[in-house]
Amino acid sequence: MKKFALVLLMLCLAANAYAFKESSTVVTVSAVEDTVFASVGSKVSLEIKFICDEHWHLYAPGDPVYYGINVAGVDSLPLAVAKIHYPEPHDGMFLGEKVKLYEGENVITLTGVLMSMPTEPLTVELELQACDDKSCLPPSFVPVNFTVVKK
Repeated sequence: MKKFALVLLMLCLAANAYAFKESSTVVTVSAVEDTVFASVGSKVSLEIKFICDEHWHLYAPGDPVYYGINVAGVDSLPLAVAKIHYPEPHDGMFLGEKVKLYEGENVITLTGVLMSMPTEPLTVELELQACDDKSCLPPSFVPVNFTVVKK
């Protein structure tokens, strides 16, 4: 009886762990280079790499139906003319609809002119919601930090 109760408890814990799974468990996010060498007035590029596990994808920004990925916090950076360059998505299908999506490894690039030397790391947040061919996981909000060192 104790063995049965232990097995039942383990199954319940495993089911609960899956129920609380969110998008960051199937998408790895990191800075390509977390240290950037720059001086005030110079153009900087900050690169964020994201890797979707096999069988998972993210919808490209601007999809009119599905939420997938977004970079937040760019407005708070000391960058003038800041631009976000998303990778080129590829065509896919989801529930019979044509969609633009990302699979595998991709890189987002933020560019701008450094207006002041930051005293703390620059932080942006990658908002993402991963989906497979049947469902979507709850969204994740993953901070990405960049340290700027005077050139």
